[in-house]
Amino acid sequence: MIPPLDWAERGRELAGTLDGQHAIVIIGNDPIAAAEVALGIGRVQALHRRVAIGDLIGDVPPLQALVSTDDPHGLVDSFLFGVSLNRIAQQVPDAGELFIMPSGTSPIDSEELFPNPRWGRLVAGFREVGALLVLVASADAPRLRALVDACDGAVIVGDVVPADISVAQSLAWLRLRRSGPTSVAGATALATPAPLATIATAMAARQPARGGRRTMVASVAGVLLTAAIASAAFWFARRPFASSPKPQRGVNAVSADANIATAGSLATDSLIRARIDSARRDSARVTGGSVPVDSFPLLQPVNPEDSASASAYAVRLEETFTYSGAILDLRGRFETVPAGTYEFELRTRYYQLVAGAYTTRTGAESLLVQLRARKILAPGIGSIAKLPFAFLVQAEVPSSDVSTRLERFAARGLPVYALRQESGAAHLYFGAYETPRHAALAVPSVKGAGLTPALVYRMGRVF
Repeated sequence: MIPPLDWAERGRELAGTLDGQHAIVIIGNDPIAAAEVALGIGRVQALHRRVAIGDLIGDVPPLQALVSTDDPHGLVDSFLFGVSLNRIAQQVPDAGELFIMPSGTSPIDSEELFPNPRWGRLVAGFREVGALLVLVASADAPRLRALVDACDGAVIVGDVVPADISVAQSLAWLRLRRSGPTSVAGATALATPAPLATIATAMAARQPARGGRRTMVASVAGVLLTAAIASAAFWFARRPFASSPKPQRGVNAVSADANIATAGSLATDSLIRARIDSARRDSARVTGGSVPVDSFPLLQPVNPEDSASASAYAVRLEETFTYSGAILDLRGRFETVPAGTYEFELRTRYYQLVAGAYTTRTGAESLLVQLRARKILAPGIGSIAKLPFAFLVQAEVPSSDVSTRLERFAARGLPVYALRQESGAAHLYFGAYETPRHAALAVPSVKGAGLTPALVYRMGRVF
């Protein structure tokens, strides 16, 4: 019998990798498991900075058990009715600077609450003062993507992967070891054109497909909530609940958005930055520098016989944190590069824009020289990478159809490109990856696009 998993311990293991984050969403189909992970993360992070855990599911027992006050107000009341976040945040005894923000007096209406633009301003306040906001949400909640978009990323807990969460937003996936098949919330698989039917069937067998109200007072709440958010940011800057607050000296410039969100109350200095850097090292020691082994399921390439002749070499162009930024650059300044697509940096989850597909390093170096000569890349910018893996989208596409099909994929914001085969036709590929582990991070995005994630060694010449 497999012993029950200690979700709080998994959260503590992960905590040391989140020092660079300031707002994350813990997503799970099991509310108690998601809350335990959030508490594990929060207790470690609260050793060196302020952490607020928000309940966006509703009275989750592990979080509710830590609320000692009889005041029923929570996040819903703050966002809809302007109740101060300073009022609803409940400090956890003997847990450093850990606070719980309960759900509130009304059920969570994610359709109304999650897309609220005020999340962005609240997150900006946390980021400017080095605090951490941890939100716990259900994997099947509507408009979940809007909430994650406002934050730095998501941690998925359990075997349900939300279909609309971008892979670059997935900071980690914590699962039961030797658990059952993964399910994906809200996605419908599209048919893959022949001759990929056999591959698609085999892959599908191993990877199953994923299958407001608004009250009148809410209009008035906008003005009240702006003040509430400013008050909350001031709280995080001045730390009124801390037992021995430390003065902040030497104010530096902060962003305009943060100033608006915090009424100009934020201050940072070199001493604070040094304290944060030291605390990051402390949290790494607490967790032993470990990173959870479980990640997105690893796929094996379906054409291992092609490994020696793969078009593996490419040029790294730049990196960007957001999906929209990656697509914008691929459709803009890098539109003319051959085989333009992106990969993922495993540690930071940044999008790495890449171009080209060559069997030798010399071919990629030649492309790099051309891109600098054409001023697409500045002198000294760009590097050579070995990226042999990709997802096969369509095989043996007639050359006359390639441009039309690529335009269709580009219109959907998908990093699909073509490589010419010896037959004269082309294979269409999604992404370019260094290892199957890198490629695994893209599986939710591939499925979300309605494609079957058939990992292959990419073959062919730039089209």
